[in-house]
Amino acid sequence: MLLASPASADSPAPRPAVEKPAAAGAALPKPILPKADGARAGIAGAAEGGTALRSDVDGDGYSDVLYRGYDGEVYSVPTSDVAGSMIYRGDGTTASAKDIIPIGDQDLNGSRPEVLVLSADGDLTLYGDTTESYGDFRWAGSGWHVYNKVFSPGDISGDGRADVLARTPSGELWVYVSTGTYNAPFHARQKVGNGWGAYDHLIGLGDSDGDGRGDFLARTPSGVLFYYGSTGSPYSVKARKEVGHGWGVYNQVLGIDDFNGDGVGDVLARASDGTLWSYTGTGGGHFAARQQASQAGAWAEGPQLSGAGNVPAYGKEGMLARDKAGTLFWYNTRETGKLAPRTQISDTGGWAGATIFEASSLGDDGVSDTLEIYNGHLYGNSTDFGGGWSIYNHLVGAGDLSGDGRGDLLARDRSGVLYLYRGNAYGTAVGARVKVGGGWGAYDRIVGAGDFSGDGLNDLVARTKDGYLYLYQGTGQAGYPFKPRVKVGGGWNVYPKLVAPGDVTGDGKADLLAVNSGGELFRYTGTGEAGYAFKPRVSIGTGYQVYNGLY
Repeated sequence: MLLASPASADSPAPRPAVEKPAAAGAALPKPILPKADGARAGIAGAAEGGTALRSDVDGDGYSDVLYRGYDGEVYSVPTSDVAGSMIYRGDGTTASAKDIIPIGDQDLNGSRPEVLVLSADGDLTLYGDTTESYGDFRWAGSGWHVYNKVFSPGDISGDGRADVLARTPSGELWVYVSTGTYNAPFHARQKVGNGWGAYDHLIGLGDSDGDGRGDFLARTPSGVLFYYGSTGSPYSVKARKEVGHGWGVYNQVLGIDDFNGDGVGDVLARASDGTLWSYTGTGGGHFAARQQASQAGAWAEGPQLSGAGNVPAYGKEGMLARDKAGTLFWYNTRETGKLAPRTQISDTGGWAGATIFEASSLGDDGVSDTLEIYNGHLYGNSTDFGGGWSIYNHLVGAGDLSGDGRGDLLARDRSGVLYLYRGNAYGTAVGARVKVGGGWGAYDRIVGAGDFSGDGLNDLVARTKDGYLYLYQGTGQAGYPFKPRVKVGGGWNVYPKLVAPGDVTGDGKADLLAVNSGGELFRYTGTGEAGYAFKPRVSIGTGYQVYNGLY
């Protein structure tokens, strides 16, 4: 009934494609770190004090910070006087970066480090001899979307090269030992163990116990920090050791190797207000008292920091609003849990009466897509997806629900049956529909954009007409995309408007926004735990009664 590919270009959309403005995203300032007196003797010399540095892009013997900007590009923040910039990737890729994993000098040529960049559809790309402004393309491999976290603890095999660990949504941990060759940079994966889904952060630390091997940290959603030391084998780790509490105040924690010259791995942590803090390692996963590493709030602009232990959010980072006159506005999210000032993105009154929906990115650009049903056709992303869509009264784009790394679309018909349409890699077509199930007519609101339950798979929340909210955890399987529902709680019918903006707090977990009848906007911060999906509400704005729709 529905077309599985775009219709002819002779059937234009009734309204122009909606363009979302990228957040202003001021460059992150240099961190204030307690370095040793005098610079160390470059990269080769730095390796003598422990495991080799993973992200020293300016060559001064200290690791630097890379990050994904709002535009999906990779940027550098050198800790020396060298200016940071966008890192041009030598393959000329246009795909947005999802996560960035520095792995240091893989070819042991004494030059700049190698860096891995992960895309949303699971392509892992290796760039060599990366500087603060350029990375030379070396290799790319697909299939990494099966993991919800990829990180490097440093060298755990003992060959002087950093290795990679990867976790599946089911909690399996796998190791990829480095080969040092570009055309096949990793040996076949080996399983380390199970049960790693208990953590919302996995942080590559580098050497923390003086054995020359890489170690790592793991944080629970409640903020308890554990240390895992190397056994000398890349295929096992020592029993975990609890090393801290209260780390839940940070939305991203990252290992930055040894920044004070004592050979022990250190970390940086970003608080929810955007302030950066440094922790100097004292050995065995322990740290000295934190020191402020930036001005208050100065690091609020980086959606995903390189080497950060969180599960990166991707695909929707904002909220669409339509006022009563039919004008569209866009609110970018901030990593502080608030929204940036609105930007008008349509002609005044240009979308009055339109049947619109907002979906997590259906393509590879990481930007959400505004969809419209008009004369039975579905339009969006400058594409006519074909006819037959007038049978549906609700569309939801929660991200990848089928496990292939590509954004998908859900559609509910007027009898309450829900269907899944798998997206392609470019956001220009959908496949044949797959029936999810019936009974979805019981809900007056179905929303989703990202992971609410903490396993890295995209989920849905649905509200019944009498105000009960339910969580549907994603499975990553097209034929059975959701687990049985879990009740979140009641009383949600006090909100005329409920919207899933993606990750508002910068921690990789999906959040919810709700507006009451008085126009007050509340944030429900995702916890990453299915049984306790959201923290108590926080008021983040007023005046939202001017809108007749939030998406």
